[in-house]
Amino acid sequence: QELRRELEALGHRFRTRSDTEVLVHGYEAWGERLPERLNGMFTFSIWDGRQRRLLLARDHIGIKPLYLYEDDQVVAWSSEIKAILQIPGVRAQLDPEGLVGFLRFGYVPAPRTMFRRIRKVEPATALMLGEGGQRTWRFWDVEYEPEEKPEAEWCEQLRALLEDAVRRQLMSDVPLGAFLSGGLDSSAIVSTMHRLGVGHIATYSIGFDGPDAFHSELDKADTIAQLFGTDHHQIRVRPNVADLFPQLVCQLDEPMTDTSFVVTYLVSRLARETVKVILSGVGGDELFAGYRRYWGPKLQRLYETVPAGARRRFVELAVRHLPVDRGSRLKLLFRYARGFLDNAALGEADRYQGYVGVFNGELEDVLTEEFAELAAQGGPDQVARYYREAPADDALNRMMYADLKTSLVDSLLAFTDKMSMTVSLEARVPLLDYRIVELAARIPPELKLHGFFGLKHVFKKALADRLPGAIIRQKKQGFGTPISRWFRDELRPLLLDMLAEERVRR
Repeated sequence: QELRRELEALGHRFRTRSDTEVLVHGYEAWGERLPERLNGMFTFSIWDGRQRRLLLARDHIGIKPLYLYEDDQVVAWSSEIKAILQIPGVRAQLDPEGLVGFLRFGYVPAPRTMFRRIRKVEPATALMLGEGGQRTWRFWDVEYEPEEKPEAEWCEQLRALLEDAVRRQLMSDVPLGAFLSGGLDSSAIVSTMHRLGVGHIATYSIGFDGPDAFHSELDKADTIAQLFGTDHHQIRVRPNVADLFPQLVCQLDEPMTDTSFVVTYLVSRLARETVKVILSGVGGDELFAGYRRYWGPKLQRLYETVPAGARRRFVELAVRHLPVDRGSRLKLLFRYARGFLDNAALGEADRYQGYVGVFNGELEDVLTEEFAELAAQGGPDQVARYYREAPADDALNRMMYADLKTSLVDSLLAFTDKMSMTVSLEARVPLLDYRIVELAARIPPELKLHGFFGLKHVFKKALADRLPGAIIRQKKQGFGTPISRWFRDELRPLLLDMLAEERVRR
């Protein structure tokens, strides 16, 4: 709406209410600088018939996907890989580096995909293709330049910007609702919607019963729904994952080890019964330090104060004998401790890559010679390079920058978009308004990770008078899945079939 008014003031006249028409007029006014004028989620292509050139762009954070294929004869682009693979002459060939990236991190880091010649256009990137060749540039990036201000001032700025971001995302001509996991981020979105005077808020939650209740937060979601008087919809499921998994993996276009995509699909399907647009709390952890791995730099400094002999004799020996099964919160904590020790002797960037990796030292032991050589070369090294190149002076902000550029985009946002779009549901993410990202980058790291273990400190403070104390203080969980039990039960036949020696050799 703001761009429309600005363009009208410049003399442009509109025939429709379409966002697409705004893009066309915006290109007429600002040319290739159009992407930097936008705020929201987008990928677009504009063909300039006069100058015979094509402009492609992807939004600031990478909320919407964009893939590009190039060979000697064809240039093609799409929001889905499978659409590109339908083009005559385009062959589906495995990209070994993409596969190694998936095995190392549990997703395929950009710009690679699982297919040769098909690459991801990275966030905040624009391309101009014409008879003179191709030009690529980044039109935005976040700079981590902490400013010294009172905590209360940061909280006030954050609340004001969150309200403005949610207000912008509420613009819709169709029914709109919100995911509500019962966690801090989704509760913050619902609280803000209520504060903005949204008369009817539809919220959606999913959970599990019995032995899988560890993964459920339905009681917390109920608390928030009752507090703000939402029209709350929830389901308790035991899905037929043996049938569902192959279907959803096809929709993903590429493999991912974060099985939250199953729950995202199920709750999206529930929401689509009554709304067409959904607000999600994705992004808060990467902006305000919500992951336990962000304890790493402080733990590393503490660990290095212990004499080397004592480390080997007592600390490492004790930790390496801890159970690491995911069956309880305590064992999950033990697993983090083991993971920390496995990476403690590495340099900063490699240590970070170890924190976020699925397989690290074990990977080379199970690969063929060709793939082991790729892995030994570091590759892909896209994740560690973002840590090294981060525009930040401290380890915490470097970690968050790398997360913002890698796992957030190539895993979390990717499956959120694809699972919601599978049921024709548009998922919007107000916390990833680029202005909130810039604000978070200016907040000193000690206000994000307060003391030793105080994750998301400033975000919690900003919401302290808007949400119940139990929601503010709770441990992070979100839309999790009972994947360990699924692999032992429903998915076991599928797993054994996929890992059968004959199939692996093929």
